[in-house]
Amino acid sequence: MPSLNRRRFAALLACPALTGIVPSAMGQSPLKLIVPFAAGSAPDTIARLVGERLGPALDTTVVVENLAGAGGAIGVDRVAKAAPDGQTLVLSGDAALVIPDAAGTRPYDPLKDLTPISQLVLTPNLLVVNIEVPARTVEELVALVRSRPGRYSYASAGNGTSSHRAGELMNKMAGLDMVHVPYSKSPLPDVIAGHVQVFFANVANTLPLLREGKLRALAVSSLERLPLVPELPTLAESGLPGFEAVAWFGLLAPAGTPRPLVARLQAAAQATLNEPALRSKLQSLGVVPLGGSSAEFARLLEAETRKLAAMAEAKAAVPR
Repeated sequence: MPSLNRRRFAALLACPALTGIVPSAMGQSPLKLIVPFAAGSAPDTIARLVGERLGPALDTTVVVENLAGAGGAIGVDRVAKAAPDGQTLVLSGDAALVIPDAAGTRPYDPLKDLTPISQLVLTPNLLVVNIEVPARTVEELVALVRSRPGRYSYASAGNGTSSHRAGELMNKMAGLDMVHVPYSKSPLPDVIAGHVQVFFANVANTLPLLREGKLRALAVSSLERLPLVPELPTLAESGLPGFEAVAWFGLLAPAGTPRPLVARLQAAAQATLNEPALRSKLQSLGVVPLGGSSAEFARLLEAETRKLAAMAEAKAAVPR
């Protein structure tokens, strides 16, 4: 290749609009999908199902890498500091993106250091109790907790997670005093053993335990009933009007990722979520497929961040 042509080719590769597109199209390296949660968790399952189909849509291979810890912040930070070439993405939940960082230790700014690609799914939770708890409805659980102040506790998968937010919302709406017990791993074994009595649990991981009689489900945390468990009422139907506490997960890239590449990634993600086989599989896990544009996802992140920051400020202002 003449030296002039080599210089031109190098200049093209350095062009911001093309950075990341050429290596991907040439198949030089697989796309790395970071999951900031442990292997076998619900987000990990979602990532592997989506990644398996996202690879062919992008004419590449998707490799899922688990980087758990700090409520998802470790994995998200890895992507925030990665090159904006479309080769490293993160499938993150809302806790690491829009929950206020009260301790001020989050090493990234979700609104500045990441590029939203698409919201992917919603994941409602099931309100479950230890089988020794003498309550078979939400109304009975509320009455029971009120009758024995300080006796009952609820588990969460960590501070800021949907299970934590659901428990706090139930405390607030029902006027309860359940004690929050956060876990860095699944609380299900301790709920089964009775060390904690209440948990807003992931649907997929909990259904087998319900069938085995190891836990009792009282309601779902979404505004609508789940087709997977249509017999379970919503909390909104069970004396807590308007109750909704769900998690969502989306796909993000490092800030500065070129718009054409973001558009390509978003289109591939949407095509993947539109596949009937994938939608059916996700729904069988109690997951609601969504999709949507990068702009829509960005607006969601901004709106949720403002809303939760205002809620945190209001709570901090309440005299102790």
